[in-house]
Amino acid sequence: MSALVLLVVGLPALSALFVVCSGAGRSERSARVSTCAAAAAFLIACALAIEVGVHGAVSAVLADHEGRQIVGLYANRIIVVLLLLVCGVSAVVQAFACGYLRGDLRAGRFFAGTSLLTAATAAMVSAASIVGLGVAWTLAGVALCALLNMYSGLPAARQGLQRTALSFAIGDCALWAAIVFALVRWGNLDLRHLSGQARALTADPDAVSVFSCLVLVAAMARSAQLPLQRWLPATLAAPTPVSALLHAGVINAGGVLLVRLGALVGTSRPAGILMFCVGGATVVYGTVLMLTKPDIKGSLAHSTMGQMGFMIMTCGLGAFAAAIFHLVAHGMYKATLFLGSGGAVHRQLQHAKAPPRASQSAGASALTALVAAGMAGAAMLSASAVLHPHASGTSASGTLLLFGWATAAATTWGILRRRVSALTTVAGVALMGAGTWAYVGWLRLFTGFLSVDLSSAGQNPAPSWLLAPVVLVLIFVAAVRLSERRLRSLHDAVYVRALSAGHVLRAREPRVRREARPVASPWALLQPGSGTARP
Repeated sequence: MSALVLLVVGLPALSALFVVCSGAGRSERSARVSTCAAAAAFLIACALAIEVGVHGAVSAVLADHEGRQIVGLYANRIIVVLLLLVCGVSAVVQAFACGYLRGDLRAGRFFAGTSLLTAATAAMVSAASIVGLGVAWTLAGVALCALLNMYSGLPAARQGLQRTALSFAIGDCALWAAIVFALVRWGNLDLRHLSGQARALTADPDAVSVFSCLVLVAAMARSAQLPLQRWLPATLAAPTPVSALLHAGVINAGGVLLVRLGALVGTSRPAGILMFCVGGATVVYGTVLMLTKPDIKGSLAHSTMGQMGFMIMTCGLGAFAAAIFHLVAHGMYKATLFLGSGGAVHRQLQHAKAPPRASQSAGASALTALVAAGMAGAAMLSASAVLHPHASGTSASGTLLLFGWATAAATTWGILRRRVSALTTVAGVALMGAGTWAYVGWLRLFTGFLSVDLSSAGQNPAPSWLLAPVVLVLIFVAAVRLSERRLRSLHDAVYVRALSAGHVLRAREPRVRREARPVASPWALLQPGSGTARP
């Protein structure tokens, strides 16, 4: 069964080679081959998931006579879930691009780059050694930069490529510094047995902290975390399929890196605190900017930034299974939003033509918010007590339930403020309650499925009291938005600052040289036919 994990990586790689060799003149044939290869890789990943779930982990590793690992791929329960996400999103996006890019002369470049990106990401997810992970990590970044360079004639596209390449270079340098540090200190780490090795490696906590902080810098750069977030909004000039691949797949690489090295990174308290602080700051930053962006792709980009911050913050708390759960959910959700952004724009235009709704008073709005918070809290507490009774016993699970409650409260508040009929209000609230129960239930099932491979990860997470500043800032933002009439000046100041922070300065158009002309005398300009004399 080791051939399965090789095929998941090999089929997209062969597809990329075929598209490059076939040339741009057969773009439709290249599109079909690339899409079929991604779909076949997804089906093989499904078979691999069944094999791993029933019989255990699968590995395909080449080693020398002394048993030292040279190169190879590996699949356990965590990896098969990530492979399903990578191959599934790639197949759907490429199928969408077959129609979206039909007739485009650069379509062949897109499918070649997408196949290479899929193969590199799958190899990064399933790498059995830290050196192999680093090679695949860098190759995935190069493939994404090639996709962002599809329309290199646009100044905005060139600027997005430059910012992305600079941020990725910083992250890659940090990751390779961590790899070289690990090679010198511990040798080539075998990621198949990293949990067993972590007990011996943590005897030197300073070395583990240095390694973990370097890995965190690489994750911050690839997942657009503060202060390396400016590249993500600058990539909006890319075609919609590229944006879908970026926001549903590539941006998750930071979380994947932390999860794959979680058995070692999770034991460092300084790295855990730094992960939590960086992720929490990015959650607030991305959420506030997302609320102010007037364009749909800009709003989705900052939403992705905030979601990646939540994922990094969850890793800082040691909840790696929950991080993977939100990573998979975000990947599928964001791919759907980007591929359906055209329909969303059409619905927004229809909504703008409708008559405005009557706004609630400040007192009625505050009462509605309190009722929504109470209903969401009751749904979350009942679901956690029945479906996940041990969730409140750990700080990580309690944090997730708290953020889940905040999301459910915001959804319920939006439903109650719509002022529709009583039947639709009851149906919306019932849907919110069912969604809360489904979230808690799926989170428990996901955690149980991955607990075998995450049993020793996150032994020294960040303290839960660090959540207080993040919650206070979010409550402050909600209060400013809720009390808009009384705090009009503060509301306007926050809105303008957020709107300015989310604005991307575009590159200037290149100046066109004009031929030097002899300067005419002022009297000649007044002659008839000169075009400058006024009647």
